[in-house]
Amino acid sequence: MTNEVYFSLNDSSLSFGKKKIFEKISFSLHDNDKVALIGKNGVGKSSLLKIIAGNLGLDSGDLWTSKRIRIGFLSQSLSKKSDLKICEALLNFIKSKEQEYFIDQVCEELKIDKNLYISQLSGGMHRKFNLASIIITNPDLLLLDEPTNHLDIESIKWLENYLKFSFKGSFLVISHNRNFLKKTTNKVFWVDRKKIRISPKGFYNFEEWSKNLIEQERRELQNKKKILNEEMEWLSKGVTARRKRNTRRKNNILTFKNDYEKQRSEFLKSITKTSINVSERDTFGPNILVNCYKVNKSFIFGESKKIIVSNFSYRFARGEKVGIIGKNGSGKSTFLKMINNPILVDEGSIKIKKNIEQNYFDQSGVQLDNTKSIKENMIPSGGDYINVGDKKVHICGYLKNFLFDPKGLDQEVGMLSGGERNRLLLAKILTDPKDLLILDEPTNDLDIETIDILVDFIKEFKGCVIMASHDLDFLNRTVDKFLLLDGKGIITKTLNCEDIFLKHLKDKKLNSKRSENLNTKPKKPENIEKKIKKILKKIEIKEQYISSLSIQLEQKNKHSNFNYENNEKIINEIKLAQDDLYSLENEWQNLEEEKLSKGL
Repeated sequence: MTNEVYFSLNDSSLSFGKKKIFEKISFSLHDNDKVALIGKNGVGKSSLLKIIAGNLGLDSGDLWTSKRIRIGFLSQSLSKKSDLKICEALLNFIKSKEQEYFIDQVCEELKIDKNLYISQLSGGMHRKFNLASIIITNPDLLLLDEPTNHLDIESIKWLENYLKFSFKGSFLVISHNRNFLKKTTNKVFWVDRKKIRISPKGFYNFEEWSKNLIEQERRELQNKKKILNEEMEWLSKGVTARRKRNTRRKNNILTFKNDYEKQRSEFLKSITKTSINVSERDTFGPNILVNCYKVNKSFIFGESKKIIVSNFSYRFARGEKVGIIGKNGSGKSTFLKMINNPILVDEGSIKIKKNIEQNYFDQSGVQLDNTKSIKENMIPSGGDYINVGDKKVHICGYLKNFLFDPKGLDQEVGMLSGGERNRLLLAKILTDPKDLLILDEPTNDLDIETIDILVDFIKEFKGCVIMASHDLDFLNRTVDKFLLLDGKGIITKTLNCEDIFLKHLKDKKLNSKRSENLNTKPKKPENIEKKIKKILKKIEIKEQYISSLSIQLEQKNKHSNFNYENNEKIINEIKLAQDDLYSLENEWQNLEEEKLSKGL
């Protein structure tokens, strides 16, 4: 931790055509900066990462990058198709044969089959491959654009631990995953109205910090309004403007009025939260919508058999919100497809009640017509208004919620990116969700604000929701129970997502190095719960201590050049505290696994 500057922008601006993205922004990135890049989609977050990576130029301003650092850039786009195997492709990213061991290590930790061909990879495996190709280069600065997209819960947990404990450099990350951001970042760059607001704390403090900023601006506008009213009252009295002083005052009032109205308009737009109206039709009809009875499903791959579901029975009821979780490849998407189309079942039955209508969101977007425009897909009958629940809303206003530019609604759907197609399909489905809503990874390619809209919608929806997601924060805010697919045909029913994740966590490598010296003597079952509570309390205290030290260090050097000798004591204390925290977390994880293995 030397507070070395890695990158800086000064008085920099960027535009695409007539649209201004940034306007005279300035900031610096230092070593040990773990930055959450926050803002609505379309404000330029990905463009900013491209600028730092050197893939995009500025219109004006100064840019400086340290020649000493290596930059690793994970974009949203997946790796290109290739005839190479993963192991062959990764060799292109290292400089010497001595580094080959690192490829094996990273692939093992990410659970990547090195012998798979790039062309065979699923979306989740593509993301893992892209991550591996960057990590093995040992970068000093990581630029991560939605790194958790397509990753399963276990892989997200691995990435969290890698960024917290293993990675020694700095990173700037764009993500819709609140839980991930809270656990990994110590700073926030909030892109808002062409400017960047910087919080010296991590995302865990973002909501409180942003509310304070909004309230501060609200008070500022109220004061400006009071001043403006007083000046307008003076002007309304018909005071002669013959004198130069009066003429100048009148001109100043008009300028002040224009500035106030512009700021007020932009402020109201920034704080306005939209919602999607939910139809009341969902409250009628039978209670049990889907009845699964002794369902079996498997696939044959060569000489091997992959069991997806074995002897599964469950009844999905109206008003029920069920989260489907499991590792990549465990069969979550297949399970949802069977619910949507019961004919896919091998044995047993899935029966959907008569007169029940359903909507299915998957990643392929087959429900969209590629030959027609965005607008035509949304309103096949024509016109500018669309029925959303029981209300008519303008198509432009509705699709803004899903990050579509009103000027681009005539674009052919076949020309859209995968993320744009997903957002459009979700927007189309939510206009009329029917009685049963089946969603496969609905939060991919959405920003935090749009996810909040989706959360509110699901909470108000009176029908049944069955959805697969790797975003634990999103699931915990929307569902009331979980079904875990273990990849071997067994489905576990639970009310607590965190418990079953711990129970089925297989990757011991995260804990091996620091847990070897932990006490391995048999523990009395009755004492485990007490030990867990003590450990969690110690973890909380240690995290607070590290946070206070970090704030102390940042404040100490805020207005002066960094001097390592003067700050060596604090730096060493932080390092020691982080080591202690790592050991405590490993000990807690081991205790949880032991408790669950004994059925406590």
